[in-house]
This record gives sequence, C-alpha cells and structure tokens, in this order.
Amino acid sequence: MKKNKYTLWLIIILILITTGIIMKIILHKDENLVNQKSEKLKGSTKSILNYDVKQISVSTWNETSGLPFSQVPGANLGATSFEVIDKNRIAYLCNSTSEIIITNNSTGKSIEKFQVIFAPRDFIYENGIFYVLSEYEVTLYDEIGNVITKCPFPIDYKGVERLKRYNDATYLLLPSGNSLMVEDCGSPIEPIEFKGIITDIGKFILSQITGHNSYSIKVTQSKDKIFERTFTTDKKVAGIFIVGATNDRIIIDVQTYISENPIKVERIIGSIVLSKDGLGDIIYGTKVPDCYHVISNKDFDIAETGNIYNMISSPKGVFIFLLSETNSKSTNGYPSSLIETKTHANDNLIKLD
Repeated sequence: MKKNKYTLWLIIILILITTGIIMKIILHKDENLVNQKSEKLKGSTKSILNYDVKQISVSTWNETSGLPFSQVPGANLGATSFEVIDKNRIAYLCNSTSEIIITNNSTGKSIEKFQVIFAPRDFIYENGIFYVLSEYEVTLYDEIGNVITKCPFPIDYKGVERLKRYNDATYLLLPSGNSLMVEDCGSPIEPIEFKGIITDIGKFILSQITGHNSYSIKVTQSKDKIFERTFTTDKKVAGIFIVGATNDRIIIDVQTYISENPIKVERIIGSIVLSKDGLGDIIYGTKVPDCYHVISNKDFDIAETGNIYNMISSPKGVFIFLLSETNSKSTNGYPSSLIETKTHANDNLIKLD
C-alpha cells in the first residue's frame, strides 16, 4: 500500500514536470509569434488609417465658363496642372488652349484667364506670380498675364515636366529623381543640380525601386544627417514618386502592377512618419481612382496645413479633392462614380487613318 502511494506521487510529479515543459514550449512559441508580429508591423508598409476625402470643386469640360478639353492625334488635352490659390479660387494650367484659367471653388466656373507660352507643362503660383514651365524655359507672369521675365535652361533638360519652388528659387524636377535650380529671386542662374526632389520644407528626398516588391526612401536633413528606409509591397512596384513633405510627414505616390500585359497599375497615396530620429511607418493611405481622362503632370499637391489636394479628370470634367488625416474610424472616400469609371486618356485617342 505504501509502495503504491509512492508510485502515485511519482506519477503526479512526472505529470507536473511534463506539463510545465509543454507550457514553457507553448509560451516560448507564443512569444516568438508576438516578436515576429512586432517585426512585421515594424517593417510594415500597410496603411493603418484611411484619409478622409472631401470634394471641394468640380469644373465641367467645354461648357460656358468651364475648362477646355480637346483631342489631337495621340493625346487628350485639358487641365495638366493645378494650384489652389486660396479658399475661393483654383487655377488650372490647360495645355488644350495654353491658358491659365482661374475658377471659383463653389461654382467651378472660370472667373479669370490669360494666355501663356505654347504647350505649357506645369506651373506654380506664389506671392502673386505664376511660374510656368514649357519645353525650354520657365516664364514668370503676374496675376493678369503680363510676362515678368523668362528663365531659359539647357536643351539637355527639355523633357522635364514638373517644377517646384522653395526659398525664392525655382527647381526643375528631373526624371532622374534629382532637382535642378534654374532661377533665384526672379533672375535666371547657371543651373545647379541637387540629388533628390526638393520639398516645401527644403529637404531633398530620393525615392528608388530596390526590387520587384520593394522601394527605398532617402531623406537628406543636412550634410551629416541622412535617413533611409526600405519598404515592401504585396504587388510588383511600377513606380515610386515623392508628392511632398511637411515637418512630420512624407507623402508618397506608390504605383504597383495589377497587370503587366496589358499594363494596369494601382496608385496608393501614403503618408510616412518623419521625425528627428528617422523614418517611421506608413500610417495613412488610400487608393486613388483609376480615372484619367487627360494625362496630368501634377495631380497632387500639399496644402500649407499638411493636407493633400488631388485633381482627377473624368469624362465629365475636373474634380478637386482634399485628403485629410483623421483618427476617426468612419471616413469618407472617393465617389463611387469615379471609382467605377476606370478610364484612361490612352483609351480614347484620335486615331490616324
């Protein structure tokens, strides 16, 4: 009896020891899963919150006081760039008529317009001056369309389609991802090239595809302070572009392939945290409607508040939206009518016989 009692205790002890080992293994496995999840989140490029999307204006094509749309062999022409001048006015650069047209936000109707150089590509409005980019120069106009000065640049850069202003200077945004300074304080200068895209806060940011499913963002804070981080995507990267930056955000345009033949891409506008310690995660993001009735050289811009303006061209006309960060779980998105349109300028071209 006594022997059986010892045997029973021995069995109980063995069960407890075995149970403890199993629990330790389970807990260790759970800990590993938690650590793996943390690492995944740490390197995540998934958006956590959506932007809140609000329509602020719409201007129709080819109607009284609307925006001009035209077709030529190989291209659909219309609003190629835009600038929100103030809370009441939006300016459009129309390559269909080589004009700057200023509209009323509420009605979408044109209230002013003037002729600019032929085949304009992009423009900036700053302190009462319009800086207009064309094939070989940047032309400065006052608010009623008078030419102030012209800043030609070398023929080597004639393919440039974007420009930017910072600290009273004008930069061409080169296809290479660099910036070329061509004007300073109203006068043309000998061009100076800088590595990266100049932003509204004076930082140069370089984006680069690093693999089929990855891209890197490099921020030059100063000569001795450079931040760089690589992000990954689920789909193959088709393009990565810098939209702009604020003191604590970098806004990027990530384009990934849905199909490579025929080519179809998906655009995500994302917001990356920028701090004194480096680059954080993408914390906001939203999918942009696949709706491009005309090809625009600038369809995103950063407001002084840090919010994002987005221009979308549809068969009906041109829409301007404001994308704002919000902690609310309930957000407004793009109108379903635009999401379902799915049109591209190349789908409706005039064909030569």
